[in-house]
Amino acid sequence: MAKMILMLHSHIPYVKHQGRWPFGEVWLFEAMAETYIPLLDMLNRLVQDGIQPGIAVSLSPTLLDQLESPYIHQAFEKYLTDCECLAAADKRHYAAMGEESLSRMAAYYERVYAGIKMKFMIVYNQDLIAAFNRLQESSSIEIVATAATHAYLPLVDERSVQAQVHLGKMSYEKHFGRQACSFWLPECGYKDGLEQALLECGFRNFFVDSHAVEGGRPQGDSSPSNSEMTADIEFFAETGLSTYRPYYVKGRDLVVLGRNAMISQQVWSADSGYPGDADYREFHLRSPRSGLKYWRVTERKHAGQKQYYDPAKASRRAVEHAAHFVESVGNTIFHARKIGVEQPLIVGCYDTELFGHWWWEGILWLETVLRLINSRSGLKLQLPSRVEAPRQEANLFESSWGMGGKHFIWQNEETVWMWELAAEASNAFWEIWMKKNGGGKEKRIVDQALKELLLLESSDWFFMVSNNLTRDYAMHRFFEHYARLHRLLAEEEAGNISSEFEDWMKSLEHRDDFLSGLDYDTVRRAIQNRGAAC
Repeated sequence: MAKMILMLHSHIPYVKHQGRWPFGEVWLFEAMAETYIPLLDMLNRLVQDGIQPGIAVSLSPTLLDQLESPYIHQAFEKYLTDCECLAAADKRHYAAMGEESLSRMAAYYERVYAGIKMKFMIVYNQDLIAAFNRLQESSSIEIVATAATHAYLPLVDERSVQAQVHLGKMSYEKHFGRQACSFWLPECGYKDGLEQALLECGFRNFFVDSHAVEGGRPQGDSSPSNSEMTADIEFFAETGLSTYRPYYVKGRDLVVLGRNAMISQQVWSADSGYPGDADYREFHLRSPRSGLKYWRVTERKHAGQKQYYDPAKASRRAVEHAAHFVESVGNTIFHARKIGVEQPLIVGCYDTELFGHWWWEGILWLETVLRLINSRSGLKLQLPSRVEAPRQEANLFESSWGMGGKHFIWQNEETVWMWELAAEASNAFWEIWMKKNGGGKEKRIVDQALKELLLLESSDWFFMVSNNLTRDYAMHRFFEHYARLHRLLAEEEAGNISSEFEDWMKSLEHRDDFLSGLDYDTVRRAIQNRGAAC
C-alpha cells in the first residue's frame, strides 16, 4: 500500500509586545483567526465523522509561547470584536450605497469573526495548544518539534544550533508532556553535522527538500541571473535516489524524509499552484475603509481590474482542486511503482499559514483532500513517527526549500552584514555564558541574553530583508535584539547593577518573556560536553 505524509509547519515570529498594526501582533491574530482555529475545527470535524486526519503539524516554540499568553488571549478577543464591528459597519455602509453584493460579503465576514470568537472563547476555552494536544493524544495527528526561534540552522554556529535544538525539544516537552520523535528543520535548511544535535535530543527523523536526497535542479526554479544562486543549483548532482522512500542518513541512526517536489509545488507555486486560481479570494487587496478583503484573484497582475469575491464559487473550485490533487497523488504513486518502488511514501510539506490565511479556501481544500484519501483504497496517511525502518542510506546535500535550493534567500548581498553582526554577537555571548555557573542576578542576566541571541537569529528577519518584505520592521527587530544582548553582556561583565538597569531589565523580561521555565543549565552542560568531546 502506498502511504503519504502531510506535514504542516506552523510558525509566527515573536511579535508579542512588538507593535500591533500594520506590523507585529496582527500577524499572529490573523493566523489564529484564519488558520489555526479553522484548522482545529476541521480536524475535529473529521474525528467526529470517524476519520483519523493522520497529518503532522509542527508548532514553533515562539508560536507556542504566544498562544499560551493571557495577554495574547485578551488582545486576540479584542481583535476579533474589532473585525466583527468593522464588518458590521461595512455592511451598513454598502447597503446604504446600494452595493448589495458587498453588503452581503460584509455580513459574511461579520458571521465569520463572530463564529471564530465563539470558538476561541467557548469551544477551545482560549487554549489552542490543549486543543492540538488532545488531537495528538488520540493519535489523530502528530505534533512535530522545531528550533527555538526558527533560526536558519545551516548559517548559525554549532553552539547556537545546539541551543536552538535543545530548547526546541524542551519547549515541546513543556507544552505537550511527552518527548517528540520528529523534528522540522526551519526552511528545510540542512547541512552536514546538524544530525548530531538531533540525535543528542532523541529525535528519530527529520525532513529535507527533495534535491537534498535526489540531487538535480530544485523544483520550480528557472535559471536565475544571480551567480551565487546559479552556483547553488548546479551543485546538486544526481544521486539515483528518490523521495519515494525514507533513508537513514549515511552513518547515522536517524531517518530522513524527503519532500516530494511535484506534490508540494502543485499546492504552493506562485505560478502554477492552486491558490492563484482566478476564483479564489485575493490576499493583497484590502478595503481602505475596513481592511477587509472583497475581491477575487481575477487577473493577478492588474489590481484595478479585480472582480468581487464569490465564496460559493470559490468553495466549489476548492473541492475541484482537492480532487485534482488526490488524482495527482495517484499519478505520482503510479510513477513510483513504474520505477520499482512498490510501496512508495509520498511526503508533502507546507507552511500551515498557507491554508486559510494566505489561501482563504485552503482549509476547505485540505479537508476535502483528507476525506478523499480516507475513502481511497490503496493510499493511507502516515504519521512520521510510524514510518518503517529504512533499508537504505543517503548522503544528503547541504540545502533548503528556498529559492536556488540552498542559502541564497537568507544569505546574500542584502543580508551579509546581518550575518556578520550575528556571528560577532554569538561569539561574545558564548564566551561569557559558558563560564557562568552562578545563580541570582548573574544567571538572570545571562539567561535573558540567551533569549536575545536566539531572537536575533530568527530566520524571519533575514527573509524579510532579502524579499524587501516589511524590511524596516525586520531591521528594527534585528538591531533591537542585538543592542539588548550587548547591553546585558556589558552590564554583567561590569558587575555594577544600577537601579536604572534593574528597571530596564524588568521591562525587557516583560517584552521578551518567551522560553520561560526551561532548564537553561541543561543546555549549557550539553554544549560544554560537546566541546569537551571535540
